[in-house]
Amino acid sequence: MKRLLILLLAIFVASCAAEQRPLTPQEAIIANIARTSFPDREWVVEQREGVEMLPILQQAIDSCSYYGGGRVTVQAGHYALNGPLRMKSNVNLHLEEGAYLQFSGRSADFLPVVLTRWEGTELYGHSPMIYAYHCTNIALTGRGTIDAQGGKEFAAWSGIEAEDRDRLREMGDKLTPVEERIFGAGTVLRPSMVQFYGCSRILVEDLTFKDSPFWTIHPVFCDNVIVRGVTIDSHFPNNDGCDPESTSNVLIENCTFRTGDDSVAIKSGRDTDGRSTGRPSENIVVRDCLFHSECNGLCIGSEMSGGAANVYMERVAIGTVKNAIYFKSNKDRGGYIRRVRVKDITVERARGAILRFETNYFGFRGGNYPAIYEDFVIENVKAKRADNYALFMEGNPEKRIRNIAIRNFHVGDATHPYHLMLTEGVTLTNSSVNGAMLAETLPEDSEKIILDVY
Repeated sequence: MKRLLILLLAIFVASCAAEQRPLTPQEAIIANIARTSFPDREWVVEQREGVEMLPILQQAIDSCSYYGGGRVTVQAGHYALNGPLRMKSNVNLHLEEGAYLQFSGRSADFLPVVLTRWEGTELYGHSPMIYAYHCTNIALTGRGTIDAQGGKEFAAWSGIEAEDRDRLREMGDKLTPVEERIFGAGTVLRPSMVQFYGCSRILVEDLTFKDSPFWTIHPVFCDNVIVRGVTIDSHFPNNDGCDPESTSNVLIENCTFRTGDDSVAIKSGRDTDGRSTGRPSENIVVRDCLFHSECNGLCIGSEMSGGAANVYMERVAIGTVKNAIYFKSNKDRGGYIRRVRVKDITVERARGAILRFETNYFGFRGGNYPAIYEDFVIENVKAKRADNYALFMEGNPEKRIRNIAIRNFHVGDATHPYHLMLTEGVTLTNSSVNGAMLAETLPEDSEKIILDVY
């Protein structure tokens, strides 16, 4: 009996030891993300007919934070909000099912200006609908809906923004002090819908976001971010789903993106302004999501001048997009994209390319800062159709695209199997296009190709 007990104990110990396997890199990133935690206190907000709800809701958020934190519960009902909500530390803004926050969509309601980033350049601009500045331990949760009404006024600015856009970019290139970059009344740079600026320990969970003016969920200079189970339904110009920018330790999972632009785009600042700040986005996991984007699917760039590294993308289903897996920059950007792992991706159709490495995004504009692309593993990708290329890679003479391992990459139907130029160390294993297996190393082309599908 004693020997039997010893044997059973040994088996038990061995089984426990077997279960204690080392964490994968992506599991380690997720395990190390600091979570939100809130005291068991609650402020309840209910809809009141004929009463302006913005100050009532803001007061509940302010009071919750002032008294040490907790949950602000918004009960079912329609809440018309004529201005932005400002999140505060230690507050979970929880929308019950049937709660509908509808912002006015009027640009004048989103002044005065706040410190923000617009396409990777810092400025003082119109406030996002929900804005948090240097907060810790904050959450947006629940089964409710947040509607920015971005089409009411803001969306049309996309056609008239060139003058303000170019003025801001010139300020960024000249490193004009940020406090002098004021883009308030009379300017037309659209704000993000939800922005966390310089915050830590953030949770966005289960909500539905509609009709953003610009990028939808936009953490900037943040750390420890979880975006889980959200649905984004927003189809105006530049309506990216989630754009972590100069942000680290991020998990995006179980989300559905129906967007007018990229579903997920990882960013870190633009050109001189972004390189000067020099803060990368890193330690990011995107998994178990559904992408129905009118533009691109999984992206890094193009505003990536501070660098991007340690990015894991896995188990994502992509519908019909312009480019499915897309890394983009140009010679104005500088920066780097390295240590990227993409795995278990399905794609219905890409009008440009299934896998695209682009170093001439929207053409050369005079810079001399080629980006570094190196150390990628792309595996288990299954795509039905590419209208142009299954695989498209163009590096720069100064900085070739380096060390790209592609495994089990299969495209059923593509007009062109591949285009490679100025690459080094690109290998393919068990990969096919149009039913034909691809060689382990592919020949390089000698002439550049402009693939005008952005």
